[in-house]
Amino acid sequence: MRAAPRDLRYFVPVAANALQRGVVLFIALIVMVALSLAAIALVRSVDTTNAVIGNLAFRMASILPANLAVEQAAAGLFQDADIANVVHIPDHNADYAAENYFASRQPGEDARGVPVQLQKKSNFTLARTLVDSSMSGQATEIRYVIERMCSAPGAPTLASCDMLPPKVNSGTTIGDAALTLPSVPFYRVTIRVDGPQNTASFLQAMLK
Repeated sequence: MRAAPRDLRYFVPVAANALQRGVVLFIALIVMVALSLAAIALVRSVDTTNAVIGNLAFRMASILPANLAVEQAAAGLFQDADIANVVHIPDHNADYAAENYFASRQPGEDARGVPVQLQKKSNFTLARTLVDSSMSGQATEIRYVIERMCSAPGAPTLASCDMLPPKVNSGTTIGDAALTLPSVPFYRVTIRVDGPQNTASFLQAMLK
């Protein structure tokens, strides 16, 4: 007696549905992991961006107090400065501690040209310190050092100092030796600004 054929339509869909459910679960897990990694990367990117923006803001806020130190140093160097309570440097050929002035370039500066006195707050032993609290409401400490760009104290010479040649007069008296102006040395002002959240900025200016 011949057996009746089986109807396979009831078996194939069940196996196919079970297989499809397994694949969808696997794909869903992969998508969830990918979304989690993307979210973590986004959060870290936002935190890094906020930190960079904050550092740039502190750096820009330190420029204005640094200008105060440059003006103070220029007033100490040049007698015609019109600033109240200025301590003028009486002799540019000798060190003057009251204005953080050195008649020669100091040894021990780092690769950036920052003197030893300003590399660390604990290194600073000089007299002049400025404090400005107008920008952030917190005390912003300003320290600066003035160095004459010479290898040794004393009268400046072309052999021992970086000298700036005088301006050439285009008039008819250019050949008159009595009217020839002497060369003058450069003065380097290095400034350290310590602001909120332990931020520190360094700036330099050349004066002549």
